[in-house]
This record gives sequence, structure tokens and C-alpha cells, in this order.
Amino acid sequence: MGIATAARSFQTKVLSAETTQLVFSSALEDGHYTVAGSDAQWLDESRKELRANNCVAIPTETVYGLAANALDSQAVRSIFETKGRPSDNPLIVHVSSMRMLRALYHLPPAPDVVSTEQHQVAMPFLGTDNAALEGEHLRALLREAEANDRLRGGDGVWPEIPRAYHEVIRRFWPGALTLIMPRPACIPIEVLGGHGSTVAVRFPSHPVARAVISACGLPLAAPSANASGKPSPTLATHVKHDLDGRLPLIIDAGACDVGVESTVLDAHSPNAFINGQLSPCILRPGGVAFEELKATGGAFERLRVYRRDFTSAEMELNPTTPGMKYRHYSPTAPVFLFVPSPAQQELRQARLRQKMQELLVAQGGELRKIGVVTVGDLQLETPHENCELVTWQVTDAKDLAHRIFALLRLLDENEHVDAILVQGVDEANEGLAVMNRLGKAASHHIPW
Repeated sequence: MGIATAARSFQTKVLSAETTQLVFSSALEDGHYTVAGSDAQWLDESRKELRANNCVAIPTETVYGLAANALDSQAVRSIFETKGRPSDNPLIVHVSSMRMLRALYHLPPAPDVVSTEQHQVAMPFLGTDNAALEGEHLRALLREAEANDRLRGGDGVWPEIPRAYHEVIRRFWPGALTLIMPRPACIPIEVLGGHGSTVAVRFPSHPVARAVISACGLPLAAPSANASGKPSPTLATHVKHDLDGRLPLIIDAGACDVGVESTVLDAHSPNAFINGQLSPCILRPGGVAFEELKATGGAFERLRVYRRDFTSAEMELNPTTPGMKYRHYSPTAPVFLFVPSPAQQELRQARLRQKMQELLVAQGGELRKIGVVTVGDLQLETPHENCELVTWQVTDAKDLAHRIFALLRLLDENEHVDAILVQGVDEANEGLAVMNRLGKAASHHIPW
């Protein structure tokens, strides 16, 4: 494992996409779109930079992503360099249509794929010009794959994609769900963190992200667009704060809707099987809830959550997806996470206030400014007259998921607090993802 830090220097440009209207011709199959409304300079600029193998920060429905050409090893390495990210921490590949995803399985191996700006991709996107898989050539390959699948007794639908995923794709793509897939030969090993035979793939629903991917005609590897280890960015200003001068372009489309990263689901690798029976697992909780996936039925009634229901020493050493091995999401100020117990709500609230107040008194002599994030109204007293409390209230677990990264950054980078106290939530629905992220961000875990 190495942490790459020798990032190139750029004059970072921020272009707004907030007023651009995008209409896609297909919900899943095709990435073709039309542009209406005001200036779409961001689209032309992003195409140019991505085809030159540079990184571009793009908005998604979850968090802002640091995107680069997933078919080129050097472009992928530039992601690790820009973030200062450990090179054994895998990346997620983003596509803009099922046609693009299927096309990846018909491209030549990664060493033969060389990026170029000389040929512009025609719309609608069908494959990638880097391997000359445009137009009728690609359609013929896809038709042949479909025909072969039917000869084997299949239905000819998405034959390159593991059948266990078909129903969740129909339900949750495009969206905040990442799937562990067989690695296409065209994806360089750097995307996988240098190991393994599977790759994490997502089809984002954010129209700007989807248009950028289609416009450049390339699948994009994209972790969160923050300095490695810091809270994920949900605003373009967060990206600018962390990575200014380290990338050429940030596309600003306002605040992200979900606020936490995608759920990572494995229904393919050996980890998804118990005694030969498919028992899918969530490797990272996120924007699609455990309960939603379990409701898919069939094998998903046996859905498990990594670290809650099982662990794997091998995955700890060689993770198949981001967010498994390293501490993440941490501001500079220490975070004290108050973890709820199963006690009755009214008893818990009283206990929480007591626990928080005890911590304030114990730390009060050293801390002059303390950030507090609570779910609902919780009144705390300052431990002494020279101590200031900066309190933010959210309404519920969903609101906390949407705002937690932004609040951690606000308290740390704008308010410059000495410590942050956060009220945890039950690990149900959105709460599972929230507590996963807060658990990694916190340096202190206090039960209440």
C-alpha cells in the first residue's frame, strides 16, 4: 500500500450546472440526452478534461465525486494522487446506461486501451471510441451475446450482468446503489486497488453526472471529491476547500440530495454465498436502505450486512469496495459519537442529556468552543462562562444523513470548534448508513 501525493498543479475552475435542463431518452438502456436552458459550458469543458485523462469533480445524488477515465491506468492513478488516497483502496466505476455497462465486457484488455481526444464520441453513446466499438459493430456484439444467452436457456436480457442483480437494477438504478460485478478485462487493476477479480459499478441518477459520463463516452472511476480521510463533500465549495489547485474543473450543481455515499451490494463474489447458497451482503450501507433491498425478495430475504452479521479477515486486508479498510469522514476536531441503547425513548433522551452534560463538564476546562449535533430539541448548558456551544438540530435520521457531512465541515472549517458532539440514531433505514459513517468519523464512542 502506498499513498500517492504528487498531484499536478492546476488553476481550478468552477462552472455552474444548476440552471441546465437535461432530458434523457431512456431510463436505463441508453445514455442519450438533450440539453435545454442556459449555458452548458461545463459539459464541453468536462468532456475535454476527461478525454485528456484529467480529474473533474462532478455532482452525484449522493456526494460530489472525483472522476477520471476508468479505462486508463494513468488517469486512475491521478485520482489517488489528487486525493492523497491509499492505492489499495478500490474505486467505483460509474456508467450512464446499461448499454455502456454491457459494452465494457466486449472491450479488449486494459493494456490495449489508450485514451485519445482525436475522435469525438457520437451521441447517443453506444460504447467507447477508444476500442472502436461504435455504431453497428457494438450492436452486433450485443445482439450476439443476447442470442447466445437465449440458446443457453436465458431470456437474452443483459447477459453480461449477473442475473442476481437484474431485479435490483430495475428497482434501484439509476440511483445510490453500487454493485460488485465481475471485472471487465478493459478495467485496469488500479481501479480494483491492485487486487481482486471484481469491480464496483454504479449508475448515478444525478442528471449532470449521467450527462458528463455520456458526453465523454467513457466509464468514470470516481471516489468522493475530498482530501482522503476528510468528510465527504456535498457542496462544490467543499471540493474547492479540499482540492483547489489539484484539479482543473469542478462542476457546481448545488447540494447533493442524499448526503451519504451509495450502498455497496455484493450478490456475486464468494462472500455472497453461504454453503453454496446465495446470501447477498451489504458491504457498505448507504443511500439505498437494507430494508428496501430485502423487500426485493428471493435471495435478498437472506440479506446480510458486513461487520453487523459477518466479518472477513481477507476483505479487511484486500477490500473489494471503498469504505472498508481505512478510517474516513473525519474532521480535524475530535468527534464524540453518542451511541443509542435499546432503552425506551424517553429514558434514552434523559440519559443522553446526562451523558453529554457530563462530557462537557469533564472537558470544559480544555474546550472553549464545542459543536453539538442533536436529533430534535436537546438543551445543554455550557460548562463555564468562557465556553461556547454551537448547536445544530436535525429532525430525524434521514435529515441527519442528508446533512451530517456538511455539518461536520461547517463546525470544523467555519466555526473552528475544539470538539464535536453528535447524537447517534438507531441503525434502521437511513440510520444504518449514518451510524456507519459516524462510526468511522468519531474518535470517541459513548453509549447512552
